[in-house]
Amino acid sequence: MSVTPQSMLPFPKTDLLARQDRLRAKLRERGADAMLVFSQESLFWLTGYDSGGFVFFQCAVVTADDRPITLLTRRPDLLQAKMTSTIEDIRIWQDADDANPAADLKDILGELGLQGGRVLIELNTHGLTGWNLWRCQQTFGDWCRLEHDEQMLRFLRLVKSPAEIEIMRTAGQICDRALDAVIETARPGLLDSDLKAAYLASILGDGADMPPNAPLFNSGERAVFGRGVTKPRKLEAQDQILVEYPVAYRHYNVKTEWTILFGQVPDKQRHMYDVGREVLTKMTDLARPGTTLGEIFDAYANGLDAAGYGRARYGATGYSVGISYAPTSMDVPPMIYPGAAMRCEPGMTLFYHVMNGDGDTGLAMGVGHTLLVTEGAPEVLTGLPDDLTVIT
Repeated sequence: MSVTPQSMLPFPKTDLLARQDRLRAKLRERGADAMLVFSQESLFWLTGYDSGGFVFFQCAVVTADDRPITLLTRRPDLLQAKMTSTIEDIRIWQDADDANPAADLKDILGELGLQGGRVLIELNTHGLTGWNLWRCQQTFGDWCRLEHDEQMLRFLRLVKSPAEIEIMRTAGQICDRALDAVIETARPGLLDSDLKAAYLASILGDGADMPPNAPLFNSGERAVFGRGVTKPRKLEAQDQILVEYPVAYRHYNVKTEWTILFGQVPDKQRHMYDVGREVLTKMTDLARPGTTLGEIFDAYANGLDAAGYGRARYGATGYSVGISYAPTSMDVPPMIYPGAAMRCEPGMTLFYHVMNGDGDTGLAMGVGHTLLVTEGAPEVLTGLPDDLTVIT
């Protein structure tokens, strides 16, 4: 089978070219001559390019005028770049003991007449390590003016197009079916990792991508943790499992959070659930055009404080979701924290969660879902059961 350039674009080519035009317009507004794009998420959104090669030095040069985008990458990514993206000018740097791809990048900038120019560089990304930034800085020196991009592409990605929203709706449906599968699987005597296996089998069998980060299936005393830990644990007849996981479909992520209990439910834990569900409902209703993310955090903080859980609440309670590659399903900023000034706009997709881990009693409770901001009431993309899941 022959390689056909642009045969695997994730969106219509017209959509991708329109996104490139939007970026170039922003560059001209900023007075910049070009931008160095290191984020794999940005490369996918901008050109369709789909690869895990961002763990190495990989950069696209986008000029403020309409000259073709140039991609600098390694040989294993050449054919993927040709087939999945609109990029036609693909350069390869070679591995060697003394390899310095920043020098290859400087040569490309020289070809484009960018010596002495203002060049924005995409900094807040896992695609640009400190080591590679250092190499760029040492190689370029004062040859051109490197400037912080100030999240330019990330904020362009924030409001989703109708095509992107449909992808995220599909991801939400896959996510809901996975939660049903996890609840159906859960029973005493299994390892909590068996529930992870049920989740992975469900989403991968349903057409999802491999998740960009490991899920949380924290059981027993570990359910109060906000992060995953190593070593599976056997589920007991009286137990608790805090579940939080992403589902990525075509690299667009949604998330859910839920709590599964075994045995008798302590009154204190039932109250934690009731409070969490009520607070989540209030936060969700606020996700309307014009509301700041700080106001949404206030609803979370005030609700938990009033119920006596102030010491257990987090300093942030949600964030933007969308395109994400490893190692995270969060597409941040923005995040929902005190005083966050960003306002909701139609097309934004947010993950809210109300996590309450009581270190004194050892009881845990978490509820959360992904939503879409619309012109009116928000659309919830990942559903939750009607009531607390208790398995006796």
